[in-house]
Parts: sequence; C-alpha cells; structure tokens
Amino acid sequence: MSIKISNKNIGNSFPTFFIAEAGLNHNGDIDLAKRMIDESQIVGADAIKFQTYKSENFLSENSEYFDFFKNVELSFEEFKEIKEYADNLNTIFISTPFDFESADYLKKINVPGFKIASSDMTNLPLIAYIAKMNLPIILSTGLATIDEIDESIKLCNSLGNDQISILHCVADYPAPPEETNLRAMESIKEKFHVPVGYSDNGESTLVDEVAVSLGANIIEKHFTLDKNLEGPDHSFSIEPPDLKLLINRIRLIEKIRGDGIKSPTKSEIKNKLVIRKSIFASQQINNGDLFSLENLAIKRPGDGIEPKHWNNILNKKSTRDIQKDELIRWNDIS
Repeated sequence: MSIKISNKNIGNSFPTFFIAEAGLNHNGDIDLAKRMIDESQIVGADAIKFQTYKSENFLSENSEYFDFFKNVELSFEEFKEIKEYADNLNTIFISTPFDFESADYLKKINVPGFKIASSDMTNLPLIAYIAKMNLPIILSTGLATIDEIDESIKLCNSLGNDQISILHCVADYPAPPEETNLRAMESIKEKFHVPVGYSDNGESTLVDEVAVSLGANIIEKHFTLDKNLEGPDHSFSIEPPDLKLLINRIRLIEKIRGDGIKSPTKSEIKNKLVIRKSIFASQQINNGDLFSLENLAIKRPGDGIEPKHWNNILNKKSTRDIQKDELIRWNDIS
C-alpha cells in the first residue's frame, strides 16, 4: 500500500520520503524557521516538519515545561507565512498539531498531510478529529504497543481515512542506537500493510541508514542550523552539511538495496564472456570421432556451448576436424 503527500508517493515502490524535522529548533524566531526551510531544500529533503500548538491548549499552566513551549511558540499567522514560504520553494510543509484548534488552522492553510506525535498516540479524540479531515496521516509510535497502534489505525479507518503511515520511534532524547529495535518496522508493516518508517530522535546517522536498508519508507530526522543554539533539541539534531551527507547516503542505499529481482546487471553483462566458460577440444578431434572425457575440456571464455550441456555432447560424433583449444559449436555435433 502507498499514500501520497503533495506530489510525493510513499511506499515500497518509491524512494524513501525524507522529513527534515524542524520541530521547535526555530526557537520561536520566524526568520530562523525560514532559514531552516532554505536549508532543508538545499540538502534535498522531501519535506520539512514543524510543531503547531497553543501552549494553553495542550499544557497545564502549572507544567514545568509551560514556559519553554510558550517562549518558542509561533503564532498561527506566522505558520501561514512559513507555509507560503515553503510553497514558494516547492518544499512540502507539514506540521504536528498538538490540539484541536491547531489542527483546524493547519487544515485552513492547506497542509498536504498531518504528523501526529508519539505523545498523542493514545489521544484518540485528537486522532479522530484529524482523521475526519481526510488528509494523509503520519503516526509516530514512541512508547506505543502494537495494540495501541492497532487501535489508532482502526479508528482512522472507521472514519473513512485509510491514508495512514506509521513511524517506529523511540521516545527518548537522544535515543540510544542500541535501543532502536528497527526490526519493529518489519512487524508493523507485516501486520498493518501500510507505509512504515523511522522517526529518529537520536544523534547517530547509522541508525537511519540501517532503517533504510531494512526498507523504511519514511525517515524523519531532527535538524538544526547550529547544535550550540539554546534549546533541548539542538544538541542531538543534525546540522545541514551532515544532513546533506545523510540524504545522499540514503539515496545510495536505495540503489544498493535494489528491487529484489535476481538478474544480471548492466555492469556485469559485459563481463559474461570473460567470466563464464565453454566446452573446448582438449586435443585434436577428427571428423567422426566421439566426444569424450579425454578430448573435451571446460575453459574460458564463455562464447561457446555452456558447460551445462556437457552430457548432451558426450558420445556424440564430431562433424569436422577440430583443433586443440578450439571451441565446440553445435553444428560440430551429430
């Protein structure tokens, strides 16, 4: 199964959909957000993703994190400006709404799809609200069990939305590579038959490369313009030069992974004659002699009769005189 976000198809038959996760690394600065869009486009990301919210709608004002989220909050109008900026660069803009009002606004400014955060994996009211908008959904599954994923997918399907993709995720920041359990992607894909990927909260790029080699349809990776900026996510986020290198390596891994069909490649076909072997005369063979173990040999090059026909030639008569180390041809056999 595949889904489509904007002009990008996502699924087994298509290139890995790479999301540059801006998150909150704009630090509440719209100019910094625009620069992040610029960089995501330069390095070759398919999409850039933000987080859209009103702090009062998803956080208790007594929360220890309230002030942080409030300080980096962008207004709805700023998100409209950012979305238009991304559109002008032909960059796919998506965002994660943390509340109903934010979801409504993102729909209003025509986002091509939604990302639902791991923190809302069991927030079925929000998932249902977004599902009814009938846009593609990328559902992140940090902390989730397979049964919780099943519950969310069934809910979306029951509301007429089957445009679902699932991201395996480890909800730790940064996520240790040894805890990523990437084979969980295989279990999710096998059970739900939807596009599956990995949402990476860690520093290692090897994890992303392994995920793609295992068949990830989507990679989401936190990025920043400067790891030394203030804020909780910058330190484990990837900077643009390394992000570009990662995306280039992913595109190479896709080629290395191939299509799974075992057949000769263009590069090796040219070597067939040199590498393969043929049936030769190992000594002088006269017209009328029987071909035998004593007068035949298997040698390179491979531009004659293939050795698999050996038993079809033994004890047959030669139709001509054949010199030592001369190829045996089909018309030499009677």
